[in-house]
Amino acid sequence: MNRMNGFGRAAILVLGAAMAFGAPASVGASSAWAQAAEAKFRAIRIDVSALPGKGLGPEAEWLEQDLPGPLRAAFAGRLAPGDAAAPTLVVRIDTVIIGESGDAGGPFGATAARDQIEGAGVVVAPNGRPVATYPMFTTLRAFTGGSAREMDSIRGRVDDLAKSFAQWLPGQMGQ
Repeated sequence: MNRMNGFGRAAILVLGAAMAFGAPASVGASSAWAQAAEAKFRAIRIDVSALPGKGLGPEAEWLEQDLPGPLRAAFAGRLAPGDAAAPTLVVRIDTVIIGESGDAGGPFGATAARDQIEGAGVVVAPNGRPVATYPMFTTLRAFTGGSAREMDSIRGRVDDLAKSFAQWLPGQMGQ
């Protein structure tokens, strides 16, 4: 006697339809993503254009300075500057949040803040068409010893966020 409930039957029907109709498209998409993840890059560009509109002008400038070095190091084996057929990696930063001291909670007390950076690595073909996008979000605890707005504190924290983003992006891209 078959005791499968309606949910189980629906799940099997959806799975069967996906296998019948979606497998080739899925395989093709996976293949394109895999090729993008394994690509050598002609260049790495930084796009912080969204930040000034969010009141993050200094942070945008700092990220333009801080990201290139760690990104070049993270992708060192995958850079091919002379290859005109290679795609460009555009590292887009959408948001930066510098947390206030004490907002992280936990065992570290009032001296820990949570800083965040969000964006994506976008692989762009030589014709300008985006081939793949790898969303990225990183959060760090910053031990400021005081207010998030202390002199020189924010600059160093943005640098730490840039290094973290660059460190984790290759893994997000399947490296």
